[in-house]
Amino acid sequence: MPNVAIKIQDLTKIYEDNVVALDDVSLEIYEGEIFSLLGPNGAGKTTLIKIITGQLEPTKGDVWVLGVHHKEFLKSPTRLRISYVPQENIIWEELTVEENMLFMASMYKLPRREAKQRVKELLEDFELFDVRKRLAAKLSGGMKRKLAIAMALINDPEILILDEPTAGLDPRVRAILLSDIEKFKKTGKTILLTTHIVEEAERLSTRVGIINRGKIVAIDSPSELKKRACGIEILDLLFRKLNEELVKRLVSLVGKDNYVIVGDRVLIKENNFIELINEIRNDPKLFESLLNTAIRKSNLEDAFLFLTGTSLGGE
Repeated sequence: MPNVAIKIQDLTKIYEDNVVALDDVSLEIYEGEIFSLLGPNGAGKTTLIKIITGQLEPTKGDVWVLGVHHKEFLKSPTRLRISYVPQENIIWEELTVEENMLFMASMYKLPRREAKQRVKELLEDFELFDVRKRLAAKLSGGMKRKLAIAMALINDPEILILDEPTAGLDPRVRAILLSDIEKFKKTGKTILLTTHIVEEAERLSTRVGIINRGKIVAIDSPSELKKRACGIEILDLLFRKLNEELVKRLVSLVGKDNYVIVGDRVLIKENNFIELINEIRNDPKLFESLLNTAIRKSNLEDAFLFLTGTSLGGE
């Protein structure tokens, strides 16, 4: 059994107007894994990260990071063994790329020679070396994000925490950044990331924790989550206009626990799909309203839908 890097036990956070951001959350994140918290905006992901990093006090419950309890974390040298990249880039725009990196190195009291070597390596890894003399204010959004993550790695942390690392990036820059995170994954360090983008969690993660309305709904590898929640394949039906009568007719064929509705789409768990499609064709009202039928491989968003009854686009 791998060592536990972060242990969270019975964690609850209630804000002032009785808003429950986290509801009795318990989980363990192991050394050397990428653990993704997958959930919609407002699910409690950032609140959890802020408690882990000592920025927020929980209402109740406990967190241990590398064996240190959350009440001692900010006073302990352990805080220097983790790095955190929030959703907003923390960089100094009036400094150059290289100066940002060296300034961060000085905050960790790295010796000058070691700092310069570390900065050079990270700038090369993140393809920022050629712009090292450019003011951070003049970087593109994607480059600023890469710089923020490179700065977080200056202390060679044992744990890297990334809150929505690709938020707001265009698809090309996002793909480059995901590749950079994958490189870090190969170093054997622990990575905790939050995301509402299913492809990121599926591509990067050793394990995924599905979080919704402040509760952890399920934790497993991406493949096991899909298998458990909805099977390997999904029947995806698109209707012209889904109404109560059509849903009743469909439920009589598939059973009440084997489907989810998303707008005018109905997703059906792994089943005898050919037989089911024939039964739908034999029901004139269903068949006339059906616009498209597809049997496809399931993904983590399907798993999320079946486990929570809601989409990743919102609560």
